[in-house]
Amino acid sequence: MSADARHPAEDSPSQQLPQERLDPVQLWTHAVGATLLISAAPYFILFLIPVESNTSQHQALLKLLLSFASGGLLGDAFLHLIPHALVPHSHHAEGSHTHSHPQVPGHGHSHQGPEHEQMMSVGIWVLAGIVAFLVVEKFVRHVKGGHGHGHSHNGQSHAPKAKSSSGEEDEGPRVEGLRERKAGRSGVPDMAVQRKRGQEREPGTLESTMRVSGYLNLAADLAHNFTDGLAIGASFLAGTGVGAVTTLTVLLHEVPHEVGDFAILVQSGCSKRKAMRLQLVTALGALAGTACSLLAEGIGEAATAWILPFTAGGFIYVGTVSVIPELLRDTAPLQSLLQVLGLVAGVAMMVLIAHYE
Repeated sequence: MSADARHPAEDSPSQQLPQERLDPVQLWTHAVGATLLISAAPYFILFLIPVESNTSQHQALLKLLLSFASGGLLGDAFLHLIPHALVPHSHHAEGSHTHSHPQVPGHGHSHQGPEHEQMMSVGIWVLAGIVAFLVVEKFVRHVKGGHGHGHSHNGQSHAPKAKSSSGEEDEGPRVEGLRERKAGRSGVPDMAVQRKRGQEREPGTLESTMRVSGYLNLAADLAHNFTDGLAIGASFLAGTGVGAVTTLTVLLHEVPHEVGDFAILVQSGCSKRKAMRLQLVTALGALAGTACSLLAEGIGEAATAWILPFTAGGFIYVGTVSVIPELLRDTAPLQSLLQVLGLVAGVAMMVLIAHYE
């Protein structure tokens, strides 16, 4: 590690103390245990959220959580992932989360040299993440035949009502209910009712499209958890104390993030139980990152070159393209104000966490 490369005479007496190096069994036990703790703790908090599914009775609270999720995603991208990608040693080296900036001789706003190339590289990878998520969503929509806009309010389509042969609007559910009652009295099922039910059972364009944003967010969260696992593994390689501090920092960061991910999955069409199961899957990314960091020291520094900014691009795409448009649909002034405050709260949470990292 870079701290060990300094001459002992330059360090204070407290800094001359050697870091406690764990034996391999203890190292893996502590690192993997910390990763499992970070993955499990937010999961139990989700039980307290009174949202079961994307239904009309839960829309007000769900959209408030979506506002918080959007603020958290954007705050995470601009205040956590991109800054750590610009200063790679701050996230993984020695397992610390300091924000020390490299000492650049001369003016700090140079347009030449490796620093400018690094910033350009980070910007390119952020844009690559946005474009990649766009391509994936376009591809999934094309494969599943999603040619519509794919957005709805309370899970219902805004398609115009069908016209009858006389030019009047079809009664829709009222006529269908009369047909069902008539069929029940006669014992003979109405063919129109059967055709209607058959259409409802077919996977529609709306359902296929709405689920894409949830899976895109899962992919971004999986990559994000991988980088967190890299940080945890590197921190325990540096020492038990550094590992404990890093674990606490990542845990505080993950709690609001997982709440936001849960809201996005429910809005995408998942039930509460399914959303919680899918979020457990993303814990595999953290375990993989921890294992890679322990098996190959220094891999975390190499990963920050592209994984962090690429994930930031994914978060920006999900937050702006998939989440914010849902907040622009038919809401009362008071609800709109609460949603804006929820978004600001999500950003403020990330500002607070980034400040104390």
